[in-house]
Amino acid sequence: MNQTADAIIVGAGIIGSAISFELAKKGYQVINLDKLPDAGYGSTSNSCAIVRFHYSTRDGIIMAHEGYFYWKNWGDYLEAPDERGHARFREVGMLMLKTTLDDYLAIESYFEEVGVPFERWDNAMIQARLPLNTGLYGPPKLPSDESFWTEAHGTLAGATFTPQGGYVTDPQLATHNLMRAAEAKGSQFIYNAEVSEVRQVGGRVSGVTLKDGTRLDAPI
Repeated sequence: MNQTADAIIVGAGIIGSAISFELAKKGYQVINLDKLPDAGYGSTSNSCAIVRFHYSTRDGIIMAHEGYFYWKNWGDYLEAPDERGHARFREVGMLMLKTTLDDYLAIESYFEEVGVPFERWDNAMIQARLPLNTGLYGPPKLPSDESFWTEAHGTLAGATFTPQGGYVTDPQLATHNLMRAAEAKGSQFIYNAEVSEVRQVGGRVSGVTLKDGTRLDAPI
């Protein structure tokens, strides 16, 4: 007999596990499939896990800033224990360097509209707070390029500092936290399970078939 669910998610990284948790909270029966042996063992484990808000669209900034409050209150958001403990959010701030090539003016405008706290730093402030080289280099070059070591051809236009930025201490652990939270709401995670086919009926997804021949059915 085929195993059935309301939704099948291929992948148990930070995105797949978070989707599973949110769907399970809404009452969906969810199955996550991953060809690796545990949650977050793929590209998630290599993430620098930076919590930042400087995205190029208003919607992206709104979403990122909403996520800040989940990370800041991670245990409350999860509503579930994890035998490995919970990942932690380090709120150390985030500095976005300004150049004439980026769209920092639009980003700052979005920050003001959305309500993201930020500070405008000039180069003197950057060097006082974080003794960085404020020279302007670029465009990007390979080390093999003769001009790779060329001296700066100007200075930065300053920087935008967001005090609520930071990083998560362990992205793989954060994903494991989400898996445990999703399981507490009824989600099922199956590992070492490689999908070989996404089946369709009438132009809509009807389920997946695994490499070992196992069939799982779901409309999503």
